[in-house]
Amino acid sequence: MIGLLITLVLFPLVGWSVARRSWGEAFLFGAGLVGTILFLAGVVHVPLVPAFALVLFASIGGAVWSYRTRKTSSQAPHPTSHSPLPTIAMAIPLIAITFIAAVTPLNDFDGRAFWVLKAKGIAHERAIDGPFFQGATLDPRNQYPILIPIDGAVIFALGHDLDDRQLRWLYVGLLAALALLVRERISNLVSPASGAWCAALLVCIPQFAVATEGGALSAYNDIAVAAFAAGAFFELMDAHRDLDTAQPRGREIRFGLWLVFLILTKSEGLPFALVFLLIGAFVFRKRIATPAIQAAVAAVALLVWRARIPAGDEENFVRMLPTIPEKLDHLRSALAAFPRYMVAFSSWGAFWVAVIIASAFAIRVNRRAATIAIAVIASMLVVYCGVYVATEWVVTDLIAVTANRLLMHLAAPALFLLALGAQWWTRTKSM
Repeated sequence: MIGLLITLVLFPLVGWSVARRSWGEAFLFGAGLVGTILFLAGVVHVPLVPAFALVLFASIGGAVWSYRTRKTSSQAPHPTSHSPLPTIAMAIPLIAITFIAAVTPLNDFDGRAFWVLKAKGIAHERAIDGPFFQGATLDPRNQYPILIPIDGAVIFALGHDLDDRQLRWLYVGLLAALALLVRERISNLVSPASGAWCAALLVCIPQFAVATEGGALSAYNDIAVAAFAAGAFFELMDAHRDLDTAQPRGREIRFGLWLVFLILTKSEGLPFALVFLLIGAFVFRKRIATPAIQAAVAAVALLVWRARIPAGDEENFVRMLPTIPEKLDHLRSALAAFPRYMVAFSSWGAFWVAVIIASAFAIRVNRRAATIAIAVIASMLVVYCGVYVATEWVVTDLIAVTANRLLMHLAAPALFLLALGAQWWTRTKSM
């Protein structure tokens, strides 16, 4: 249970020292900041233990200052009140998932073979480029980004236990935090009822809740990507909403931090960050320079780290891009991949069908906001289809093991479109 205690206390504590909105956002910000700071420290050869101690002490001081400032401020935000029914509908699946995680050993392949193994290597060696990453274990995915494994290593180290069960709470916590983030931000952007029901829907989607590849009961990092992408998306939507007013200071910095977390979590994070920067340039305008610099620093640090360690069997998509013209026979399979998996009832139910229908009505409610959400989804689907065309793997095999997980990354803009579409239906009924 020490892993549960560390997970519930450490990451929200770090997050509350920076993001003061909700527990969900604080947890995600904390997980992102701990992994990012320790990764950057490792890149410049600062010992990880002193670096973590500084992070912890700074976070305690920041959280205390944040609490005292918020307590005395007359402008402190009040939590949004929600109906008990969607709250119960969200809580029941999360409780069930937590119970299953407590009694079921980790059994997904990628979690045991790659991600958790990296966390154990970092915890044991107190380094991100030690013997583990220099070929001692022949890790086949040696250059995968390691933000979440660093978080896992912190849990292992603080608990003095390398048992996989210590990390189960981290992945359940990421789903719970994502649901709370969706609940809070869609409530503010659309309506409290929409936010509450979207959060309840999210934790009931089989691909998030119980899927053995990518779900909260596995140790894949796709929920983390979905969560960090959600943070960036909602920051973008807040900036769009306040486009014609004086925007709060620091919003572009928070947007940039979410992009940093994306880049350092999975290989898909870099193209996702580039899509967000491109779309964000139309919203943040000149201020997009700040998140662009933050993302560039993260990308350079990742490249420096990768240059120090041998490559595994990861695909180098930059080198494969020139080969796309000779692989156009993959195009048909790539284009059919996502539509086929979107209607896979066992993984998604009717979720994506509902999102597509809701998008048509969302445009009638708020054309600009809906267009941004659709642009994020469409852009990333195009990027992922390009990867399928360029891959050296058997494309049908790659699609079979990745399509559902890639769709998870787009949960936040999809839920936002669903909420906007429902808003049109509510307005029509009231007329």
